[in-house]
Formats: sequence, C-alpha cells, structure tokens
Amino acid sequence: MKPSTGVTVSMVRTNSSEALPKSKRLEKKNEWLFVNPYLIAGVLGASFCFTWFFAILTTSDFVTGEGHSPSAVGMLHFVFVAALLLTYFVEWLLSNWLQTHRIVLAVTALVCGVTHSLGAFSGFQPVWGYAVAALAGVGVAALTTLWIEFVCVLMKAQIRAAVAAMLALSFLWYVGTVFLDNRLVPYIIALYALLSGLTYLFLHMRFSLMDDLPAIPAKESDQRLQITWKPSLLTVMGSAAQGFALYWLLAPEVHTFGVSAIIQGGSLIVFALLLVDSRKAFFLKESFIRKMFLPVLAACILPLFFLPQELWVWPCVFAFLFSLLPYASAIFATCEHIARCDLSSIRTFGWGRLFSSSGLLLGLAAGWVAFSTQAFGSVTLPVMVTIVVMFFILVSTTMSKQSYYPGEEQKREPRVALGPHGEVVVDSGYGNADSGVRFFHLRCDAVAEKYGLSKRQTEVLHLLAKGRNAEYIQKQLVISPHTAKAHIYNIYQKTGSHSRQDLMDLVENESIDESSLGESL
Repeated sequence: MKPSTGVTVSMVRTNSSEALPKSKRLEKKNEWLFVNPYLIAGVLGASFCFTWFFAILTTSDFVTGEGHSPSAVGMLHFVFVAALLLTYFVEWLLSNWLQTHRIVLAVTALVCGVTHSLGAFSGFQPVWGYAVAALAGVGVAALTTLWIEFVCVLMKAQIRAAVAAMLALSFLWYVGTVFLDNRLVPYIIALYALLSGLTYLFLHMRFSLMDDLPAIPAKESDQRLQITWKPSLLTVMGSAAQGFALYWLLAPEVHTFGVSAIIQGGSLIVFALLLVDSRKAFFLKESFIRKMFLPVLAACILPLFFLPQELWVWPCVFAFLFSLLPYASAIFATCEHIARCDLSSIRTFGWGRLFSSSGLLLGLAAGWVAFSTQAFGSVTLPVMVTIVVMFFILVSTTMSKQSYYPGEEQKREPRVALGPHGEVVVDSGYGNADSGVRFFHLRCDAVAEKYGLSKRQTEVLHLLAKGRNAEYIQKQLVISPHTAKAHIYNIYQKTGSHSRQDLMDLVENESIDESSLGESL
C-alpha cells in the first residue's frame, strides 16, 4: 500500500502566547504544519531535472571528445532546442494518451539521460554528439512535463514557491560542475538525469496521491484555456533574447571558467531572489517584468555596437541573466493557470513550452547570423542587433500596458445594463473569462477575514464552499484525515455554520468591496 501522509507537527508558541488575546492563543494552538517527505522528494527530483536542462543550455561541455569544430559545437544547441520543440509538440498532440501512460515519458527520459555518459565517445564518432544533443532534448522535455504536472496537481496551494525553489536548487547543484574536469561533465549531467527520473518512478510506485493525477480530455482543457497569443509572444521574446545572448557566451573562445562561473552564480542569485519574492512581497510579477524588459534588454544589447569584441561577453551575460525573469514568469503563470482552471497539464505546458523553444531557436539563429557570418558584410552585427531590438520594440508595443497572463491584474471593461426599475446599472462582475471564479475566491477571502480564519483554514474554506468533502480536501491539500476534519470543525465553530450548505450560503451572500475587487481583477 502506498503511503500518502508524512509527519504532522503541532506548532505551539509558548514564549509569546501570554501576551496574546485568548482567541489568538487558541488559534495558534490549532495551527498545524504538514511536512510530507514525498513532496520534498518531488521538489528535489524536479530540481535535478532543471539542472539537466540548464547544464546543457549553458555549456558546450555536455558532449566531450575531440573532433568537433567551433561551428559543430554551436550546432549542438540547435539540435538540442529543436528536439525540445518537437517533443513538446508531440506531447501536446498526444496529451490524451500520455495522461494514461505517464510511465512512457518517465522511461523515455531515463533512457535519454543515460546517453550523456556515452558522450566521451563522440571524439571517435562525431555524429554521436548530435545524437546525444537530440536525445537530451527529448528526455528533458518529457521529464520536465511530468514534474510540472506533479507541482500543479499536488502542490497547487504553493505553486509559485515550489517552482521557484526547483529553479534555485537546480543552479545550486549545477554550480558545483564548474569546478570539474570537462571530461567528467557528461557523467555528472547523466547523474542528474538519472536521479530525477528515478525519483519520479519511486514516487509513482510509493506515493498514493500519484494515482490520482487527473486525465482531462484535450477538448475540455482547450475550452477552458485562457492564455492567448499575446503572452505567448512575450514568451517568444524572452526566449529569443536568451538564445541571442547564449550563442556568443557558448562560443569556444568565450566559454571560459570565469564566464561559466558568472553565469551559474548569477543565475542562482536570480532564482533565489524569485524564491524569496514568491514567499514575501510578490513584486516581480509578469507585468513588472514586461515593463522592464525592453529598456533593460536594449541597454544590454545596444552596447555591442561600440564595445570591442573582447568585452561583448558582459552585455551578453547581463542579457541572459535578465532573460531568466520572463522565463520563470511564463512557467509561474502557466502552472497557476493549469491549477486554477483544471487544465490538462501535459497539454497546456507542452503548448506553452512550444513558444519558449521557438523563441530560443530564433534567438540562437539570430546570434549565429550576428556573430558567425558576414551576411550583411562588415555591418552584419549592427544590422542584427538593430533587428533584434526592433523585434523587442514591436512585441512590447503589441503587448501595450495590459497583463495577459491569467492570474495577473487586469482592467475590466464595465458593461452597462438597465436595472429592474429602469435605472442604469454597471455590472461589476463583467470582465474576463474567469471573473466568476475570482468573485468566488474574493468572497471566500472576505469571509475568512471577517471570522478570523487562519491561512490553512482559508484554503479549506475555499474547497468547502465548493461543496467538497473532507476526503477530497485531505487529498487536495495533502494533509492527514485528522487535520482536515480539525480544520473543518474549527471553521464551523468560528462562522457559526452547521453544514457545507450553510458555508456555501455564507460565501454567496458575502458582499465585496468594489475598490478591492478592481485591484484584483
């Protein structure tokens, strides 16, 4: 029998409880911290998968051996990204079947991961390097999709923090490889791939909640999908900037120990800041990143016009590090959208990563033309930098000032209607497609604040108000049956309700302040 619970620890603070009112002391004694080792293992396993991805993306050493020319080394990343693109398309196309055969993706990723350990033979068979790059792309795409589904379904209450932790940990593990002999890098990368794949298989066999991963039909998922072409275009723009900068940073004459250390250390700092922000202020929203994208990237890329070639590395490093923000923002938004609208994770994430991979491929191609060809003669670099910046300007103008990711703040366009007595009434509930969902959540939050519910009790209230029972709540929040029932009992006591129907009526009849509603929609 698969275990589904971890260790439940009561949190009681005695050092300051005497200074608190009695009601507050009781509330603190009723708080519970649920620590599930299987969820922790999932975060670690997913971080190894992202390490696999970034270790390939930011180095030319994932295939070793002699016999590769500089141009051949550059082609390895084109092959890797093209394989990512193709695999995500196949996942999107076959999402219905893959949702009932997830083990196929896991085994595929493991087989592809093993190939890294064979990279040392590429010197004798140069074509093997391209095979390793292609198989790595297939494996990374397959395993990343599985881990994202794990987060969206089993950690939906803390999606942003979980993804940020995975990304930060991935570079924490990866930083160590910079000090290794290049000949060992393929074996270390293979180890990351194996650790990630084996962790997923272990959870698949031992963690009971893995049996409850949903199989949502593609047609039903597409009907609820709210991500439009505009945020997808933003993802393309961010990935294109990343690919353009990476092409120069990965050149054999540029990719030195110091550059690699700066890229890895800087990336770790960026994702660590995102992790802290996800737990605290949540300042680095998609809207903020979008506003900063054009001026920051332009400031990084335009100096290539007048800097000597030996200094090009610094604008490219800063451009790459900043491009990690829209990369992470796109994953955050996609995951939150999957959880909020009950979408097919495999299908939706595959679709979103199609745009990311396309932008990365486009950026690598632009970098190749700018840095490795004379397509426009002596002015090739200035021409390509101008084209890239103009592309950024065009996309930024198209996006205007509005946020298009579900979950971010959006301005509503009120609809005017006639009331029962002929008066003009503005329908404040009119807005984007998920306005009804947001009304519901805002009412739940208002009820929780009015009756002094704790954060965990508020999460339980959201599910109770939908008519969910204790068993469902236990599985969704990954808590023990006793903890779920304790929260439900405390909610009933605080609100004076006697049934789920009473709570549903309480939430439905709760009024919402119009100003706070405008901020959240």
